[in-house]
Amino acid sequence: MVAVVMVVCGFGIGALAQSVPEPVHQRTAQFFKLLAAGEVERAYGQLLRGSSPEDSLRAAQLWERTQQLHERCGLPVGYEIVRSATLGRSLVQLTCVGLYGHCVAGWELLFYRSPRRGWIVLRVELREQPEELFPGNNGRE
Repeated sequence: MVAVVMVVCGFGIGALAQSVPEPVHQRTAQFFKLLAAGEVERAYGQLLRGSSPEDSLRAAQLWERTQQLHERCGLPVGYEIVRSATLGRSLVQLTCVGLYGHCVAGWELLFYRSPRRGWIVLRVELREQPEELFPGNNGRE
């Protein structure tokens, strides 16, 4: 099942798309709330909570790229979930756009509902070129 949704969110308040499970929505909202507060390392820490240990190197790279983004664009003032797709009840992919004053950046988040660990993030991609977020670009559909 694939669902296309658009959810515009400020921080602390936001509409919930029915296709996005509540724990996934809450974790995503908390991630962007922490980014808006300038707490980049903590934002990735909570997002990747429960993920595999080898993700720590990838998280450090994302943290550095996000810090650079914030130096160029300032802190985000909100975010949008521009696309969500689900496969069964255990995989959810979100494409989110961080709303900055004069820049835009996207995050692709792949969540998995592990029978032992609950919802964990399998993949995080930061997209600094907005055109990469459109379906069909960079090999994505």
